[in-house]
Amino acid sequence: MGRTTFAACTLAIALVASPAHAQAAKTAAQLAPGQTCAFVTAKNAADSAGTANINHDGTPLKDIAAPDISKGFQGIPRSAQPKLTASQKRILECSYKLAEANADMPYTLFIPSTYDAKKPTPLIVDLHGLNITPLQQILFDGTTDLAEANGYIVVAPMGFSLAGWWGARAGAAVPTAVKKPGTEEPYKVGELSEIDAMTLMKSIRDKYNIDPDRIYLMGHSMGGAGTYYLGSKYVDVWAGLAPISGAGGINSLEAAQAYKGVPILISHGEKDSIVSADTSRRASMYLQQAGAQHVYVQAPGADHEFWIRRGGENMKRIFMFFNTVSKATNVGLITPEMAAPPPRAAPPPRPTAG
Repeated sequence: MGRTTFAACTLAIALVASPAHAQAAKTAAQLAPGQTCAFVTAKNAADSAGTANINHDGTPLKDIAAPDISKGFQGIPRSAQPKLTASQKRILECSYKLAEANADMPYTLFIPSTYDAKKPTPLIVDLHGLNITPLQQILFDGTTDLAEANGYIVVAPMGFSLAGWWGARAGAAVPTAVKKPGTEEPYKVGELSEIDAMTLMKSIRDKYNIDPDRIYLMGHSMGGAGTYYLGSKYVDVWAGLAPISGAGGINSLEAAQAYKGVPILISHGEKDSIVSADTSRRASMYLQQAGAQHVYVQAPGADHEFWIRRGGENMKRIFMFFNTVSKATNVGLITPEMAAPPPRAAPPPRPTAG
């Protein structure tokens, strides 16, 4: 895709080495104690990719016209799911009962082979886009390979529905949901979407030794909107945010103030015809004005989804960012009191009379 354009506040990025020794293979029950999970099958993975209209490398399929990325949802490139990598074969398809929804919620989970219950482990919460399933989301190229190499647990919630918006939009009331405390009103779609994401994250933190200084939130498209929304509402939880082609964005200087305490990597395809790159550039502009730590990365000529769904090199950038930032090392917004000027040099000694 050529060189990637950066517009950013100063922020260093580095890739850490993967742990040296992996554990022996474990069963789904051993990897996910107290959870209802099974390893992904090749069929489920293949079915999740949908009908292909382009090759995995972005070249046209024989006798099929390449999709026109300027046509919005009608021009989304889709390629077949490649053969599962070793890490993808260990993806867990799970479910749990969400009390507020009065329903079972699916999610996907990845535990690195190096996980050690005695050592704090970083966690990534990965939010899917509109009409994308948790399995499709965690199968974005590079996600589990990079999580394995760098020792991350990754969880991809459902967010109640494929169009829940993670709380960023209220949505309609859900008649089958329980009533909100002290009211006769059932929960709305958006409320349940938010509750699902945060309840699942808490459950993962309860079941695994999660490093509280290294919990990250990322999401694509609608999931990017959720990253902005949940990222600002629960800002004290996150060590870093990574909205990708994120809808909604940040639309005022006042809204940008909420992000001052957390580093953000914003990524977007230049030619996105579903969520304009203006959305991310506007977010970056207001973050700049607020003095919030962030990096804006624009992929030249790229569409809404294919550049990240089938772009492991672009996913790697996000993991590099997460490898760099943590609550333990982030001092937040630097004020004048934190950056005192150097002491004035003493004047040179006056020459003595000869």
